Amino acid sequence: MTGTLTRLAPTLDALVDDGALVGWVAGVQDPEGVAVAAGGHRRVGGPPMNPQTLFSIASCSKPVGGVLALRLAEMDVLALDDPVERWLPELAGPRVLVRPDADLDDTVPAERPMTVRHLLTMTPGFGWVSEGPLAVAMNDVGVAPGPFPPPMGPKEYMTRLASLPLANQPGSTWRYHTSSDVLGVLLARAADTSVDDLLEEHVRGPLGLVDTGFTGDPDRMAGVHTAALTGGLVPFPLPEGTFTTPPEFESLATGLVATVTDQLAVLASLVGTGPALLTPESLQEMRRPHITDDQRSAVADLLDPDSSWGLHVETRPDGVFGWAGGLGTIGYADPATGRAAFLATQVTVDAPGTVAAFDAFWHLLD
Repeated sequence: MTGTLTRLAPTLDALVDDGALVGWVAGVQDPEGVAVAAGGHRRVGGPPMNPQTLFSIASCSKPVGGVLALRLAEMDVLALDDPVERWLPELAGPRVLVRPDADLDDTVPAERPMTVRHLLTMTPGFGWVSEGPLAVAMNDVGVAPGPFPPPMGPKEYMTRLASLPLANQPGSTWRYHTSSDVLGVLLARAADTSVDDLLEEHVRGPLGLVDTGFTGDPDRMAGVHTAALTGGLVPFPLPEGTFTTPPEFESLATGLVATVTDQLAVLASLVGTGPALLTPESLQEMRRPHITDDQRSAVADLLDPDSSWGLHVETRPDGVFGWAGGLGTIGYADPATGRAAFLATQVTVDAPGTVAAFDAFWHLLD
C-alpha cells in the first residue's frame, strides 16, 4: 500500500516543481491500514501541505448525500420511490419544457411524479443546462450549478428553483448537480433536523471523524487555485467566508470540507474496510448502474463512456465507484479489494496540473 504512494509522489512533486500544482495530499486505505502522503504547499509561498490539511471537497460531497439518503431509507424515514412533493411541496405539479432550449412558457405537464430515486440518479428533470432561456434563467435567479453552495437559505432556494420549468420529464434524462442540493433539503425536512446533524448521526459519529463538515479552520485550509491564462496558477476567487463560516445552505452538492484521511474513512466504509455506514443491500443498490444511454445523452461528457451512475456515485465497469470534485479532489473505492483512494490538489479540475494528477491517481487503486 505504501508503495503505491511512493510511486505516485514523484509524479505529483514534479507537477509542483513545474508550477502546475501548488501542493497535494493523497492517501490509501485498505484492510492493511491507512497511508497518507503530502507534498508542496497549501498556497503559493504558504505553509506546507500535510495530512491534516483541510480541503473543500466540492462534488466529492455528493456520495455523502447518497449515503445519508440510503440510511434514512433503511430507517423507514423515506422510501426511494416516494414522491418528493411529500417533503418538497414547491415541486408539486411541475411544468416541463417541450425542449430543453425552448422558451420558458413553452411547457407541458409532468408525465409522472418526481421521486427520491430521481434525485439520487440525477434524473428529476432539472440540473445542468448549458444553453437556452432556462440556462439564463437559472443563472439570473441564482440556482445555476456552480462550485459553491447556494448563497441563500433552503426555503428561498426551493422557491426560486420551483419558479422555473423542468428541462426534461422526470426520469428521462441525467442532468448533473442540482439534484444533490435538492436532496439535502428533502433529507433535512424528512428527518426534521439539519443536514449537519444528519452528517453527525450517520457519518461523523459512526466513523469517529472530526474534520468533516460545512466549515473548516482557515488556518488549516488549502487555498483554491486555477490556471492563469498566461500560464501558471492564480488564486481562485471564493465568496467571502465560503467554507470557513457557517453557510446559509448546507450543500450536499459541493459544500463539505474534509481531510483526505476522513474521506478515505468514508469510502473505505462503503467497501467493507472499517465500520459499515449502510447495509449490504443498500451498498449494492448504491453501487450498481442505474441510468441508460438515453438518460445520459444530455451531459455524456461528464461520465466516462463505459461508466454509469449509481445512487449519487459514478460506477465503473470493474466495480470501482466514487466521484471527483471541480476544485481538485477525487476519491474512488474498489469493493473487490476493499481499497479506497483519495487525492486532493485544490487546483480546479480544468487546470492541466489537476488533469495530469487525476490521470496518475488511478495507480492508487492498482
